Amino acid sequence: MDTSASKQERHEKTPHEKVASEKVVHEFVNKMPKQTKIAVLFGAVYLCLGIILGAFAAHGLKASLNEYQMAVLQTGVKYQLIHGLALIVLGLLYSIYRKRLFYIASICIIMGVFLFSFSLYAIALLSLSGLGLVTPIGGVFMIVAWLITMYAVVKD
Repeated sequence: MDTSASKQERHEKTPHEKVASEKVVHEFVNKMPKQTKIAVLFGAVYLCLGIILGAFAAHGLKASLNEYQMAVLQTGVKYQLIHGLALIVLGLLYSIYRKRLFYIASICIIMGVFLFSFSLYAIALLSLSGLGLVTPIGGVFMIVAWLITMYAVVKD
C-alpha cells in the first residue's frame, strides 16, 4: 500500500510537477544568452574530447608512445579538462551576473586551450616539436582569462 507519506519520502514527482520542471528547464535553455551558450558549448566539447583523448591515450596509445610523449599528452588533456569545466562555470556566471568580463575570460580560455592543449597533442602524437612555440601563447591566454575573472569578481 502506497501512502502519501511514503511518496514524499521517495520524492516522487506528480505528472504536473514533472511537466512544470521540464518547462522551467526548457525556458532557461531558450533564454540562455548567446555568450553563455558559446562558453557552455565549448566547455562541453573540450570535456568530451578530453575524456576521449585521455582514454585513447591510456588504452590505445600506451604501447606506441614513449614516456615523454605520454607526459606531454597527459598535460594537454589535464589542462583541457580543467578549463572545460571552467568554461561552463564562466558561462553560468555570465548568465547570472551579465558581466561582459566573464564572457571575455571565456573567449580567452577557448583560445588558450586550443593553442595550449592542441599544440601539445600535435607535439606528442605527430612529433611537431616546432609547435612548442605556440604552447606558451595558449598558457598566457589562460592566465589572462583568470586575471580577467578575478577582476570581474572584485569590480562593482
